[in-house]
Amino acid sequence: MGGLKRVMFKPAYFPFTSPSAEGYAYHEKLGWIEFVGSGIFRPEVVMPLGLRRSRVLAFGMGLDRIAMILMNIEDIRDLFSRDINVIKRYWTNYSRFINNLNR
Repeated sequence: MGGLKRVMFKPAYFPFTSPSAEGYAYHEKLGWIEFVGSGIFRPEVVMPLGLRRSRVLAFGMGLDRIAMILMNIEDIRDLFSRDINVIKRYWTNYSRFINNLNR
């Protein structure tokens, strides 16, 4: 994950899971970034699926946040830019990062 050294998890609230947690990674420029949410589906969510005694884990990663770190993007709106020059600039940053990893 781009050389991230500090990761933390903390309790969270999601309407369909209980208990729930969020995972954060620290980035030097961006600070703490949420990159994953997780929890166990509440019984009333899985009962319509015929699961009465089963525990189902919910887990979702914020791939856009990870892309921000890997491509050195400071504003998440830039990740979805339609400006080809912005896209080229970030792609160049990402290519440099990958090339440095391969050395």
